[in-house]
Amino acid sequence: MRDNEVAALLDHAVATVELPPGLAQRVVAGSRARRRRRLLLSGGTVAVVVAAGALLVPQLGPAGSERGGTGPTAAAEVPAGIVGPDGRPVTQAQVVAVGRVGTETLVLIRREPRAEERAAGGQALEVLTAPDVGEPRRLLDHLSYDLACVDGDVVCAAVRSAGSGLGVAVARRSGGRLYVLAQAPQGRTVEVVANGVPHPLGAAPRGAVVEVVAAEPYEEVQVWASTEDGRRYQIPWAPGAVLID
Repeated sequence: MRDNEVAALLDHAVATVELPPGLAQRVVAGSRARRRRRLLLSGGTVAVVVAAGALLVPQLGPAGSERGGTGPTAAAEVPAGIVGPDGRPVTQAQVVAVGRVGTETLVLIRREPRAEERAAGGQALEVLTAPDVGEPRRLLDHLSYDLACVDGDVVCAAVRSAGSGLGVAVARRSGGRLYVLAQAPQGRTVEVVANGVPHPLGAAPRGAVVEVVAAEPYEEVQVWASTEDGRRYQIPWAPGAVLID
């Protein structure tokens, strides 16, 4: 089974059933191994591929350019009608991130992690969407994130061990387009890189959104955060973080 098929299967499974203990950690570990193999195999040809891609893919222009996506947008307001698991309107303390995605608003709400997630240092949230027309609904009841760093990334490990969190990222397909909603704690800036094209988001303590061009988000899109002293680390994709209907 190809990586994109595994990712799609995980997306569906996480949205519909409980994760078996340790599944998220095993998926992240497998992703790390694949990433290391790809880097070893392709390290010598990265410059050539990027140069060729620059010729084949149009550069980002003003918002809405063909195939180039759009520029980042700041965090949106939480729409009316968004409620937490208890049925009550959400408070600002519950909201991890919020942003406009196409014709809808995504709201990421903090929720209590499961015991095995908490033991591994993980956090959890649920994802709701409020379309411009229609009632809000839940896209995902439980997304486990912040569980691991990319192998060898000492900055990521140091930031995570400090207890302030790495940040979170979700990708949303909407109307044939791909949007990334990313968040990182106060004092950090965020950048999304899609197929080698950088999309700086700046500070995003309440989330920021950018439209990108990518067929397989897990493989082709990375989300990076930088600390105030200039150190940079990657925010890992969580299993289920690519949202599809």
